[in-house]
Amino acid sequence: MPTYQISARPKNNLLRCVENSMSLFISRPAGYFIAGMVGFYILMLLLGVSPWSSLLGAFLFGFTTNNFTLFEAGHNSKLMAIMTSAPVIAGVLLTFREKYLLGGIVFGIALGINIADNHPQMTYYLALCLAILVVFHFISSVRNGKLVSFAKAMAVMSVMACLAVGSSASKLWTTYEYTKDTMRGGQILKPSTDAPINAGISGGLDWEYAMQWSNGYGDMLATFIPKAVGGGSGEWLDGNSELGKAVGQRKDFQAPTYWGSLPFTSGPAYFGVVAFFLFIFGLFGVRGEIKWWILSAVVLTMCLSMGKHMPILNKALFDYFPLFNKFRAPSSILSVTAIFIPILGVLALSELMKSNKKESFIKPLYYATGLLGGTCLLLWLMGSSLFDFVGSGDESYADIKDVLLKQRSSMFHASAMRSLIFILVVATTIWLFLKDKITSTVMISIVAVLGLFDLTQIGKGYLDKRDFVSKNVYKQSFDPRPVDNQILQDKDPNFRVYDASINTFNGASTSYFHKTIGGYSAVKLQRYQDIIDRHIAKNNQAVLNMLNTKYFIIQGADGKPTVQRNPAALGNAWFVNNIILVPDANAEIDSLTNLDPAGDVVIHSEFKDYVNGLSLEKNGSVELKSYSNNKLEYNSNSQKEQFVVFSEIWYGPDKGWQAYLDGKAVDHIRVNYILRGMKIPPGKHLITFEFKPTSYYTGETISLICSTLLILGLFYIIYKSFVSEGQKMVKV
Repeated sequence: MPTYQISARPKNNLLRCVENSMSLFISRPAGYFIAGMVGFYILMLLLGVSPWSSLLGAFLFGFTTNNFTLFEAGHNSKLMAIMTSAPVIAGVLLTFREKYLLGGIVFGIALGINIADNHPQMTYYLALCLAILVVFHFISSVRNGKLVSFAKAMAVMSVMACLAVGSSASKLWTTYEYTKDTMRGGQILKPSTDAPINAGISGGLDWEYAMQWSNGYGDMLATFIPKAVGGGSGEWLDGNSELGKAVGQRKDFQAPTYWGSLPFTSGPAYFGVVAFFLFIFGLFGVRGEIKWWILSAVVLTMCLSMGKHMPILNKALFDYFPLFNKFRAPSSILSVTAIFIPILGVLALSELMKSNKKESFIKPLYYATGLLGGTCLLLWLMGSSLFDFVGSGDESYADIKDVLLKQRSSMFHASAMRSLIFILVVATTIWLFLKDKITSTVMISIVAVLGLFDLTQIGKGYLDKRDFVSKNVYKQSFDPRPVDNQILQDKDPNFRVYDASINTFNGASTSYFHKTIGGYSAVKLQRYQDIIDRHIAKNNQAVLNMLNTKYFIIQGADGKPTVQRNPAALGNAWFVNNIILVPDANAEIDSLTNLDPAGDVVIHSEFKDYVNGLSLEKNGSVELKSYSNNKLEYNSNSQKEQFVVFSEIWYGPDKGWQAYLDGKAVDHIRVNYILRGMKIPPGKHLITFEFKPTSYYTGETISLICSTLLILGLFYIIYKSFVSEGQKMVKV
């Protein structure tokens, strides 16, 4: 994977300074949550909500349990994409209200920041919800004869969207370019029964692979009953709990209490029962277009989160809707849902406090209490007869299964009752206000305290002091093991390591010390994933040799990791004496099964013209001279024309890697399905590979131009605001 896809931030996107100001220049994790709450607070103010009610909404959004689990799981880009979503919505609403300049600049900058946070999936889901708003406004414009205003708003937002996209041009362009070669770009091979499928035939991911993390109906209950499906796969329990006593625990411990439809999870997508109740209250009490838009967005995102459990919608979108099949883990869309729940809830309280006819909110209050409270009561009374509390991985806990199921049942019933109590207390508080027994300030204060207590009590179970360690303890996790120190004695830095003592293709710790053939990415190159599935997983030593796997780390007889040196590793580059031409990709990868990579090379027929007429007689040498991430140099010396295989992953053609022979640009081709190859004339030569992707460098120029225009627009808005205030003061 190119480094710019992992951690390299675009240098020329000036919008980062605006994002930093939103977080008050406070670093993570607090800065993430501050940025999100500041953005949400601004959105609610623009919707006409009072400052105190807006602050309540900001807290109900910021402390959503899902935000805690995202940070705990390390999904930082996803979390920031969610946290910067509210200002995008604010910009759209302002523009549709004919505040074209202000709305356009807010929309452009907010969207630009959101895109720069580099989680296209969350931006895509937010765009789906905003598309619904556009449809509602179009219908309203037709009815009210305001199509010109609608067209102006769409024109402004289209221009600003282009600038926002352009601000992240280097990231988006390279991502688009890279995606084509990854697991999300479609299958290269024809389907085979002896290897897993993770990519679709015509592009995108395979349906089953993409839908693994699909919410079930139980998971949806967890949006307002936090332990409805047990919480997390490693839920913290008290040692005095039923399960704790059964397994002999005396202090807090983690247990597999989750029994929902996901393979595993850090915790529930809990919106907060207070926020959810206010949302239901808003459905009955709030009037106007915004309510129907929010309801549509919530229903759509909830249905999409169910993935394979609601195929009538999701399969159609997966097969026919643009880009939809590039994304996996549909359950993650509930992160977007969490934005809309508190919006409508706080709008309901705001309209209630502004209304001159408070009695009109009594029925909505009764309806919301009856609907949500009744559901919690029913689940508390009948939960044991409706669910079996059995999880997909329970066969691993056969010796404690009965007490585990009892623990889950207990958590379910206690959580349902907890939610019911919160609903009744909040409903009573609103009822007292409706009956003029308490003031609006008292009502908001009580609801705020209840909402924060509700969310923080649940949230701290998934992100608290147990998840933070001192710097010294943190540094210890990077201390080399004896096996790492042993390998590091090898002064040649350019070999690879196969660490079988860890989950090789789902762990990254080994890569801190060595170049490895393992590691994890949800967007690995498809060719490399094919090599893993069809050869590395079957311990094909020839393939490991051509990948220059010089050391193996395995579990020793004493259970500790031990090192084995592989003397057959082929090094960084070598000459071959026989070319095997194959007709297609399947033949290309299948030929590696019995290949002697030291002497033979497999080449796809698409490159037959490149090797046509080559008569090979292996002699001479080729050695790596220098190595860096974006430049490699080799010295070759031979008496006759040679073909050299490089133990470097193929990424191309024309995606950045340019080969040079004695300073002159030359072609190179793909060999052995995954590696690079080049023909070399006789004599002494300097071979150079240099990575200079046009998509990145040109993208950086575009990014600078577009982000500068947006920043200038922001300065103009600020300048106009000061001028306007100055004129008002002069008049006074």
